[in-house]
Amino acid sequence: MIIKYDDVTDSIYFIISDEKPYESQEIENGVIVDYGKNDNIVAIEVLKFKKEHKDLNIPIVGNFLLKQAS
Repeated sequence: MIIKYDDVTDSIYFIISDEKPYESQEIENGVIVDYGKNDNIVAIEVLKFKKEHKDLNIPIVGNFLLKQAS
């Protein structure tokens, strides 16, 4: 898995597979899931991550953001 954070847009992107996204679906406000051709999840994007999703309890993401901030 690859995790990318964009400080300018405050979005975080979890790349789960090397497969190219075929279609996307916003499953809740600001959470977008990218699917491959066989309906496998290939990536997840969370918009306004720090601003609106502070309550997400994902330790690896928290550690990643701490490293990015320093």
